[in-house]
Amino acid sequence: MKHTKKCIGLLTAAVLVLQTASPGAGAYAAAKPKLAKKKVEVNVGVQKKVKIKNAKGYKLTVKSKKKAVATAKKKGKAEFVVKGIKAGKTEVVCTLKKRNKKVTLKCNVTVSDVGANKTKPTGNPTIQNTPAPIGTDNQAPDPAASAAAPTAVPTAEPEPTPYGYIPPEPIGITLTDDVPDAYRETANEIAPDKRGTIETITYDTETYDEGNSVAMEKQANVYLPAGYDESQQYNVLYLMHGGGENMNTWLVENDYTGNKKMVDNLIANGEIKPLIIVTPTFYRPSGIPDNPDLTSQFQYELRRDLIPYVESHYSTYTGGDVSDENLIKTRMHRAFAGLSMGSMTTYRSALYANYDIFAWFGPYSGCQGPGGDQDAEADKIVSVIENGINNGMPLGFLYCGNGVNDIAHDEHVSIMNKAVAKTDKLIENANYAFIDLPVLPRSYDGKTGEHSMWSWHIHLYNCLRVFFIRE
Repeated sequence: MKHTKKCIGLLTAAVLVLQTASPGAGAYAAAKPKLAKKKVEVNVGVQKKVKIKNAKGYKLTVKSKKKAVATAKKKGKAEFVVKGIKAGKTEVVCTLKKRNKKVTLKCNVTVSDVGANKTKPTGNPTIQNTPAPIGTDNQAPDPAASAAAPTAVPTAEPEPTPYGYIPPEPIGITLTDDVPDAYRETANEIAPDKRGTIETITYDTETYDEGNSVAMEKQANVYLPAGYDESQQYNVLYLMHGGGENMNTWLVENDYTGNKKMVDNLIANGEIKPLIIVTPTFYRPSGIPDNPDLTSQFQYELRRDLIPYVESHYSTYTGGDVSDENLIKTRMHRAFAGLSMGSMTTYRSALYANYDIFAWFGPYSGCQGPGGDQDAEADKIVSVIENGINNGMPLGFLYCGNGVNDIAHDEHVSIMNKAVAKTDKLIENANYAFIDLPVLPRSYDGKTGEHSMWSWHIHLYNCLRVFFIRE
């Protein structure tokens, strides 16, 4: 009897061992998680669900390797959603954890632009009278600035945002024609641990030229505030240089007016909230076909490639979702400003062409350039702003800056005076200001009130304090 019981026990144990070691052997070997689809094809602006089988009891996380191509969001405990952002390919990595078990699954995603909401340009935007460029200080006018402003207005038809139009109240901030000593070039540096850092990013884009769009790789600088924290959300200012300059002009290369130091000090002193600043370039890499309309043509790269890259790689209010719908929804957390040709870019590529994804604008020293139809330009400014407001997209603030001895002074003042006279939607000191700087001496024989960084430093100071003050 004892031997019989012993044999039965041994047999039972052997069966259990065999069951445990055999794949798919009932409850003793649960099936591993696996993707219902290992390949997903999706159009731009469209999303698809992907289920994960045998995921019960596992904790799921998903991540797209190229968020600018497609985003991936967990939906429930056993599936995720892939959304196409722009044409291309990426890989979604799914990680499932349960106690000491970890399973990694990979899904290949192909995004097609078929049926996309955004279409490539069918022609370069122009107006009848082509303006001449405004070069930066001590530079001859750049022929690349000779393009006129696009007539395009936002084509998206978003649902009205929560920021429905209410005549804005006065900002309660004194916009100055000079900066305090604490923010001049002579100010002391803040402690090292309170200084922001600057990273250089590389992103894929194309020229978007009519009939001959050429792929290109470009770079931009990204200023991150001291203590940058990925768990926080940051407003973003896109800040453009002028003619003959580059992405280093504002914050890196020969920053003799102390722009970066000023930003660091304003944040450290609690005068502004920490923010991200992106300094790109409208110029193209060597060997890429040029375009005389760069200040307008930049609008496509800006919306389709630069913003999606920046706001999917850094912690902004998009939360990594850089679809058109979400860029429109988060427009109150996005600003664009620029000097000289960058001022023209602010009008043409941000205000006129992408008003639906920007709310704050800072054109410094120029609008149309010498010549051209100023009444038509003023009409365009008014039309874009009123159309935006009527579609539930109020103007955060339009800060125009110039100086009494600036070569771009007269046309800028004239156009904006005409625009203000044509609408009741530009309200002085509420959502609009024009700051005209006097001539004041500065270090290295510099002067404010001229077409130079001494003036643009002051305009940047004002914009940093007035941008993002309301949501």
